[in-house]
Amino acid sequence: MENFLLIIIVFLILILMSFILFYFYTQQSLRDISNRLNTLQPSDANKRSPETIRRERAYCHDQLVVLEAELSTSKRESLTTEELESIDRARKTIKACIEELKHSGDWIGLPFDFEWTEMLARLPNVNTLYRNAEQQATAPEGAEAVPSALGLDKR
Repeated sequence: MENFLLIIIVFLILILMSFILFYFYTQQSLRDISNRLNTLQPSDANKRSPETIRRERAYCHDQLVVLEAELSTSKRESLTTEELESIDRARKTIKACIEELKHSGDWIGLPFDFEWTEMLARLPNVNTLYRNAEQQATAPEGAEAVPSALGLDKR
C-alpha cells in the first residue's frame, strides 16, 4: 500500500512540474509575441496630446471668429480669394483635428467639442458668404442665364 501511495505522489509531482513548465513556456511565448506586436505598432511619440489638438482647432476657429467680426462691421457682400483660402485651410485643419480626436478616443462631443458644420453655423456672415462663394464656384457657366431668361431673377 505504501508503494502505491508513493507512486501516486510521484505521479502528482510529475504532473505539477509539467504544468509549471507549460505555464512558464506559454508566458514566455506570449511575452515574445507582445514584444513583436509592440515593435510593429507606431510609437506614442508621434501622438499629440488632446490639449494640443484642441488648441490648434481653437486657433483656427479664432481666425474665423475674427473674420466674422470683420464682416459684421464692414457689411461686405463677398469674400476675397485670400479669405476663401483661409476658410478652406481652417476647415481642413479643424476637420483633421476632429478626426484625430475621434481616432484617439478623446472626442467629448457636445457641448464641449463641435463639428465643422456646427462651428460654421455659429458664424452667420462667414457661413452665408462662404456657401455663396462655393455655390458660384461650382455652378456651371450656363446656370446664370437660366433664371434671368425665365424671369426668376430676384432683382
